[in-house]
Amino acid sequence: MAKYTFRYYGDSVLREHSAPIEEITDEVKELAIYMMEYADNNRGQGMAAIQMGVPIRLFVLRDYIVLPDGQWTVSAPKVFINPKIIWKSKKTWTDTEGCMSIPNFSKGPVERPWAVKIEALDLDGNTFIDEREGLNARVSLHENDHINGVLYIDRLPPKLRKAIEPELREIKNKYYKKSTAI
Repeated sequence: MAKYTFRYYGDSVLREHSAPIEEITDEVKELAIYMMEYADNNRGQGMAAIQMGVPIRLFVLRDYIVLPDGQWTVSAPKVFINPKIIWKSKKTWTDTEGCMSIPNFSKGPVERPWAVKIEALDLDGNTFIDEREGLNARVSLHENDHINGVLYIDRLPPKLRKAIEPELREIKNKYYKKSTAI
């Protein structure tokens, strides 16, 4: 049996505000590695610890990298511990989003800043500042929302949010029962 259980829409843990990480322990490192493997195996671009039922301020992701021939690949995993958004561009863009915790469901418009700067710690406890733009900024803001108990559907226009409630109920009924306690 796995040590962690992935959490789906409807699980109240997804609405919790995550606590700061006081010490980067072996358990925190193990969780970060497990999260990236889980995201990779489930076509996720990133994941927050809260999605594994662990309410700590940690998310992992891979950046999209556009190659000279127009194809794209992804970066090595990046770990953000106790991330803080220290700057957001005034320029925004709107797109659809999806979330592994709300499977097979993408909606928009979700407006996000085009660029951000994030200050965080890496797994060795070193502080870094990461400047992100476009899709990479969107992914990091999406994951940062998770550690604050916010889902991307909360950012949809109110009329659309109301209109999709039946679909969200179906997703909750289908997947939430898979979100069981560890």
